[in-house]
This record gives sequence, C-alpha cells and structure tokens, in this order.
Amino acid sequence: MRALGRLLLILVILIGGGIVALSFVDLGRFAPQIEAAAQKATGRVLKIEGPLHIGISLTPSLVAEKVRFSNATWGSRSDMMTADKLAIKLDVIPLLSGKVALKSVELNGADIYVETDKGGKGNWEFGTTAPATNEPAKKGGGPALAGVPEVTISDLKISYRDGNTQKVTKAAFKKVSIEPQSKGIHAIVAGDVNGTVIAFDADVAQSGDDISFSNASITVAGTSVKGDISVNLAGTPTIKGALSNDKFDLTPLASGGGDKKGGPIFSRDPLPLDQLNAANADLTLSVGTLTYGKVTLTNVKLPIKLQGGALNVPASATYRGSTINLGITGNGGSRSLGLDLRASALDIGKLFADLDVTDLLAAKADIAARLSGRGGSLHAIAASAAGQTNIAVGQGTVNSKMFAIVSNDLAKAVIPSGDSGNTAKLTCALSRFDFQGGVGTSKALAVETDSLITTGSGTVNLGTEQLDLVLKPKPKNASLASLAFPIRVSGPLNGPSAGIDREGAAIGLATAAGGIALTGGVGALLPLMSTGNSGSGTGGCASLAAKASENTGVVGSVKGAGEGVVNGVGGALGGVTKGLGGLFGK
Repeated sequence: MRALGRLLLILVILIGGGIVALSFVDLGRFAPQIEAAAQKATGRVLKIEGPLHIGISLTPSLVAEKVRFSNATWGSRSDMMTADKLAIKLDVIPLLSGKVALKSVELNGADIYVETDKGGKGNWEFGTTAPATNEPAKKGGGPALAGVPEVTISDLKISYRDGNTQKVTKAAFKKVSIEPQSKGIHAIVAGDVNGTVIAFDADVAQSGDDISFSNASITVAGTSVKGDISVNLAGTPTIKGALSNDKFDLTPLASGGGDKKGGPIFSRDPLPLDQLNAANADLTLSVGTLTYGKVTLTNVKLPIKLQGGALNVPASATYRGSTINLGITGNGGSRSLGLDLRASALDIGKLFADLDVTDLLAAKADIAARLSGRGGSLHAIAASAAGQTNIAVGQGTVNSKMFAIVSNDLAKAVIPSGDSGNTAKLTCALSRFDFQGGVGTSKALAVETDSLITTGSGTVNLGTEQLDLVLKPKPKNASLASLAFPIRVSGPLNGPSAGIDREGAAIGLATAAGGIALTGGVGALLPLMSTGNSGSGTGGCASLAAKASENTGVVGSVKGAGEGVVNGVGGALGGVTKGLGGLFGK
C-alpha cells in the first residue's frame, strides 16, 4: 500500500509539473492553423496577436491574448471584435472519449461592433452557411440550458449601428456572468447603454421552446422592476408576465431636446412600427409612484397587449386624486397609432405648475381626446391625425400677470382696477377641436371670467406645427368696451406670439406690430383660454353653454366669427352637465 501511495504521489507531481510546464509554453506556432480554420468556417480573418498558451489549472485551459476578428467587407470599421484575453476551460472526462465540452469561458476587454447595411444584412451573417435540411425542427426535449458553461465577461463594450438611420447605440458592461444551476442558469448583467446605467439579474430556465425568467430584476437609471417573465419561441415569439415597482423615476431617461422656442415638437425619426409584428405580448407593468420632474403619478397600471401586430395599451394612473385613463393603440401592418385620453376634475393648475409652465392658474378640468394617424414617424402620424379634443375647465382663478404677458391693456380689461387685486375669478372655459389631415378646426371656443367673456376661432396644424387663433374679448363692464380689441395668436406651436389690434382690423389680417411674443409654448396661452367652474359639468360652464344656446348674452354682444363660434359652443356642449360621457357625443 505504501508503494502504491508513493506511485500515486509521483504521478500527481509529474502531471502537475507537466501542466505548469505547459503553461509556460508558447503555443503560438499553432495560431496559423486556428486562424485558417476560423477563416474557412466564417469567411473572416481571425488574428491572435498575443501569446497562445495553456492556463495553470487542474482542468485544461486554452488562453489567447490580443485577439482580432475582422468585420464584413462592407462594414464601417475593420474589426467586428477585439479582445484582450479569451480563456476556454475544457471538461476532462469528455476528452477521454474524444469529445470536446466547454467548462467555462472567460472574456476580458472585448470590443464588439454589430451593424447592418442599408439592406438590413447583419455583419454577424458570415460568408458560409450551413446546408439546408428538410428535417423538421425538433420540439420539446430536456432543459436546453443544462449544458451551458460558466461564463465570465468583464470590461465588455458593444456597439450597434443601424445601416439605415446611421444611429449607433453603445453599451459598456463591467460584468456579465452566467452560472449553471440544476434547472438552468443564473444570469447577471451590469453596465450602461448610451450612458444610462442598467442591470439585469434572473434565474433562467428553458424547456423546449419555453424560456422562463424567474425572480427577475431589471434596473434602469437606478430604478428597478421585479417579477417573472416567460417567453415561448414556437412560431412568433410570445412574451408573458408581470413586473412591478414601488417607485420609478423617468426624469433621468428624458432627453433635453425640444425646449428651444419655435423648434420642432414631433420627431421625424423613423418609428419601428413594423417591429410590432415581430412578437406577441401580454405584459403588465405596475408602478406605485411614477415621477417625471415635479409631476408625480400614483397607482400606475400599464397593461401591454400585442397580438398579430396589433398593440393595445389601456393605461391608467392617478394625479392628485384624479384618475387619468390613457389608451394607446398601434398596428404594425398599417403603421398607425391612436390615442384616447380621458380625465375628470384634473387639477390643471397644479399640473402646469409641476411642469414649470405657469403657477398663475388655479382650476380643474375635464379632458377627453381621441386622435389617430398613420405614418413612419411621429411627425407623419401627427400630420395625418384625425379625431377630436374636448376641454371643459372649472371655476378657479388666474393672476393678471398672465394676461399682462400679452398686453397690459388686456390685463386691465380682464381684471379692472379695484375689483379683486391681481386675480380674476374664472367662470368657465369650453374648447372643442375637430381634426382631419392633421389640422384641428375650432368648433367651440369660449371663456368667461368675472369681468370678461371671450369667444374665438381658428386652427391648430400639427403637420406644419403652426397655431392660428383669433380671440374676441368683451368686457362685462360697458365702460371698458373700448378695450375689447381682437387678439390674434399665431406662430409655431412651441413658441407662438400674440398681439392686440388696436385699430380693430378685420379678422384674418396680420397681427399688429405691437404684438408681444409669448414664452412657454401653448401652455402659456391657456390662462387666456381656460377658465371655468367647480366641476366642469355644472355652474359656470352650464351657464355659458346656456347663454350660447339661448342666442343671448355672449352671442348678442359678439358678432361675426365670434358669433358662429359661440353658437357652436351651445350646440356642442348642450349636454355638458352629463360630464365626460357627453364629450364625444355619448
């Protein structure tokens, strides 16, 4: 026995010494054969510029340093991949029977560049392809992830360039690891995409065409959602599951564009609507508190239904006690998007303050909007929009400084000196625009304060992103009638201007040269057009609609285009006391 023990000890020493000795042997003379085999298999050039040697380990390990793999001939850079180090460990037992089985893969300092050409061909599509086979694909079977090796990746950079848009998405991962488990793997990813920090952690299992992500955690910009997701790969992939989060902050994800006065509102970048056909989905995202800047939404529900290219997202949320229902629909085949927004007693005064539009308005509103359009970009969809918007704003107050932005005379007309200081009482505001071909035409536009009744008409063109409205104020105090000048609001949606025609010029002429430009976009104009009552179905709004329908009061005092608008108010809002149900004639 002692002799056998000595023999085993000598064998261990010899084998261990042999492995250590091999680790110092440069296998670079075999690099040309490896590079030739790679080129034969892929049609690309593989270069091992650094040492190629055996790693020190009880299991065989092949280590290659300074590796380069060439890009497609049409690619925008010479290499598809470079890596500082690639180490592969082999399982010893299968080697005894002549089989090669990976035990682990380690990759350090890799830079991978993925791109497509203008025709959509990817640089991962190699020059040689596997021969076609008529054998049907095998379904079912055992857990496909059981034989996945352990993978450790550090300092990984991945870039994706779209050949059509020329846009490049960049990702950098400090850590990517795959740890085999009895029923699958545990995957961890940590890094950033285009500068936004992301992380993923989940138990992944696969059986046939079904892949499950259990105890999944997805983190974006420091905010995480957790839950379970399953994916079925048979035919069109189907994704199902539920994710939830107590708090989610959208602010870090928002871009800073679009703030410049007069700049474009709707992006002309292509929308990937055709990708709606790529998968089916039945997902639900629940967020306890969702924030964007100063705006806080609670009890956010975002169900995502996608079937055969048809998208339906019946989302809901609560803002300061008011429920907002937002339905989004889309279709990959027709390249269309639709929006259905409904909110009752929404505190628009607080909302404008939270959005940094203005803090000079205090009022609540009922809002309903139903719009749809088609096209390859948000701009194209907006330019083809059809539908209707309705707003009925309740009683409240507005500060005279808001009117003074347009004209000091207008501020004096709305809030006569000595009545209520710098604040006017809002009685009601009613607005309805019908859209066709991206152009919204006013069918009802009237405002009443304690000092002024204003009617209006005009258009909103989403295609050209231009606004053209004419407002005709009439002070209730006859002594101030001389201040009732028509006001024309026109220009880009993101930076319109307004002015008073002191000469009483006919509607349709250019704004008087004394017009003062507004800041803050259309939102800054709302105090001119939005006043109302304490629940937009009663009180002042009903009274204003009644005045219009009786063809007295407002109609009797405002002629021409204003008279037609007020008649429209009476007809369109005859059922205003019925609440939101009547906004679309229901």
